[in-house]
Amino acid sequence: MRETVARVVEPFLTEADSALGSGYSAVLYGSAARGDFIPGRSNINLMVVLDQLTPAILRSLGRAFSGWRKASPEPPLVLSRTEWERASDAFPIEITDMRTSYQVLRGPDPLPGVQVDPSDLRTDLEREFRGKLLRLRQGYATYAPDPAALGALALQSAATILVLLRGVLSLLGKPVPRDSLELAVAAAAAIGFEGEDLLHVVRHRVDREWRCGAPEFENYMKAVEHSARFLDQLQLGDQ
Repeated sequence: MRETVARVVEPFLTEADSALGSGYSAVLYGSAARGDFIPGRSNINLMVVLDQLTPAILRSLGRAFSGWRKASPEPPLVLSRTEWERASDAFPIEITDMRTSYQVLRGPDPLPGVQVDPSDLRTDLEREFRGKLLRLRQGYATYAPDPAALGALALQSAATILVLLRGVLSLLGKPVPRDSLELAVAAAAAIGFEGEDLLHVVRHRVDREWRCGAPEFENYMKAVEHSARFLDQLQLGDQ
């Protein structure tokens, strides 16, 4: 765990240990677990699964959550074990992405007991790609003459697009690279769009001042559109 992440996570877990004892699991996932965390841009993703979940227990975590919110805008997820065991149809993308890279920091590993139905994952991936495409089109209609605004819009969406592409590779039973550029190349090959349409955006994820030209943004939208259409036409029985 890199130092930037540890400064947020470790104080939270210390407070949670005091409030909960051993009655919980804590799982770090996403970019902080994969090792491609970008300070100031990436969220720190932590899930807490409780043996018991009551309002009193939530109140006991007040100090932990207050400390976290001072350092990071996205607070940990909190679920009971019963909720978690029944969550696969509601959160198929999140669970699939979590499986690609996670670290159990406290308690038993909650991942092995949860199975995602491929049909749930396909449906959710298509819905998310289509939703992201609509947002990109709205942004392009508004900011097409402004390369700085287009760059910001593309980079804001890139992390989610990479999550979705990991889901597609998992759905297809293909290896999921940890490196973002390798992931983009593998996903483009599997789905069938031009890799550079996505790579052009992914390469600039750490560049806060990146300016994206209209043609490059259009190609990025084309890759997202192609992904949505691929999922719409995908027949799982052929995989």
